Amino acid sequence: MPKTKQQKKEIVDEVAEKIKKAKVLVFTSFNQRGKKGLNFSSMEKLKKNLKEVNAEYIVLKKTLLNLALQKLSFADEVKVKEMDGSVAVLFGYQDMVEPLKILHKLSKENEALVLYLGLNPEDKKIISKNLLVEMANLPSREILLYQLAGAIRYPLSGLANVLQGNIRGLAIALSQIKK
Repeated sequence: MPKTKQQKKEIVDEVAEKIKKAKVLVFTSFNQRGKKGLNFSSMEKLKKNLKEVNAEYIVLKKTLLNLALQKLSFADEVKVKEMDGSVAVLFGYQDMVEPLKILHKLSKENEALVLYLGLNPEDKKIISKNLLVEMANLPSREILLYQLAGAIRYPLSGLANVLQGNIRGLAIALSQIKK
C-alpha cells in the first residue's frame, strides 16, 4: 500500500533524527543487479547482531533518504541516486568500529552486500569504502588498549634500568674509593 505524503514526511523526519544521533552512517546496497541479495534470515541476523552493539540497519527508499540528507545538508556529499540496487543504512550510535565489523563480515560472506561509503555526522566527513574496510579490520578495543599499555610500559622500564645502572655504577665507584 502506498504511503501518504504525511507518512513520508514522518519517515524523513525520523531518519533525520537518527542521522543526528549517529556516530557513523554506512550506506550499503544489499541486492545488486545480477547477484542474489540477502535473504530474510541473513537480514534478521544482521539486525539482531547490530542491535547488541547499539546500531541499526534500515532499508530506505532512495528519495526519502535523499530528502533526510538534504534536510541536514549532507545531500551534496552523499549521492544516494548513484548507488546501485536497494539502499540500506547502518546507523552506529555508540561505537564506530564494532557495527562496521559486523557489516563487513557479512559483506565478505555475501557479495550482494556492498559497502558504498560512510559518513561521520559529527564532523560532516565522508569515510571512503577503503577506510571503512580498514576500520572494520582493526583489532578490538581491549587489544588496542593492551598494545598501548605495552608501548608505554617498555620505554619506562628501559629508563628505570638505565637509571638503576647509573646508581649501581656510582655505588661501585664509591665502594672502590672507600677501599
